Amino acid sequence: MTVNFLDLIHIELSVPDAEKAYQILHNVFGAEKVQEEFAGFLDGEYNKVIHVGLGDVVLQFIEPQVEEGSWDAQLKTKGPGVHNLTFGVESAEETAKEMEKLGGFKPLFTFDLEWDNMIPPQFLKPGVKKVFMMDTMEKLGFNLEFGDNPVKEGVNVFPQTRYVTGRDELIGNVSPMLHIELVTPDLEKTYELLHKVFGSEKVEIEFADFLDTPFMRIIHVNLSNVVLQYCQPMVKVKTEMGSWYELLEKNGAYVHNITFIVDDLDDVVEKFKKEGIEPLFTFNLQWDKLNENMSSEIKPVYMMNTLDKLGFHMELGEVLTEEEREAFSELLYIDLKQK
Repeated sequence: MTVNFLDLIHIELSVPDAEKAYQILHNVFGAEKVQEEFAGFLDGEYNKVIHVGLGDVVLQFIEPQVEEGSWDAQLKTKGPGVHNLTFGVESAEETAKEMEKLGGFKPLFTFDLEWDNMIPPQFLKPGVKKVFMMDTMEKLGFNLEFGDNPVKEGVNVFPQTRYVTGRDELIGNVSPMLHIELVTPDLEKTYELLHKVFGSEKVEIEFADFLDTPFMRIIHVNLSNVVLQYCQPMVKVKTEMGSWYELLEKNGAYVHNITFIVDDLDDVVEKFKKEGIEPLFTFNLQWDKLNENMSSEIKPVYMMNTLDKLGFHMELGEVLTEEEREAFSELLYIDLKQK
């Protein structure tokens, strides 16, 4: 038996300026604030909270307001970054017990959400308040957060939409999220743990093998509906492309970047530059070696130097032709053709 996560709810990030993080994504991509009532419900004296919809995901930016708590500690010790991934579960208590039994994971902390301050009491399940923040950062590169659905069965308090953002269309000029990319000191050990606890499998195997090199080993693993690209740097590279090694050396397992496809890469890069953000580096991929229907002339991939402001670097590639998009989509766990 393994732990069953439902779909990703949001990616939670500890940042020095939540409003600035939103403004960058809005100015560059057209990202929008979403779930504002819920974000306001979470916002308080300890943390400023903003929910931002980008593509098919929600980024929960948290700006600590006091010098205490896990988010503030992360900023001080590791710098800006992904604090946790939040998933739906069938039973929070049982999920926490199984995670401890199977993986030795224990709660970093728990807290209560006073749902009756947001949802009419006639729609609430009795006694549903507790949220678990599981201490998985060291082994997985992020913590895991979950709580029980507070709404009674059959009650539709929140509109049913295609995406968790609350929209039926992608937000901003980006694709669905391709993957969350992390550094880890041991690929196989990380995968074995994910497989044992969550039933995760290696996915996008052909694509991961294409990216894998003697300098950096790579696997793609699913966690529910999310693809995690784990990277294990094998040597220290003395260039900007050594950022994976440097991040691992500084923080241990940690999120390096989040990856999207865009329609006009040149335009996006120029908009980033107007925000004072330069590319960390670019690199070419020989796509035609992966699939004969893909061109070797596709633009380089850009890694934008956004970690300090957004809590992750942004990795961006340009949209492919319809034929190339079709060929690429066949290699992916996610449906790139949603765009």
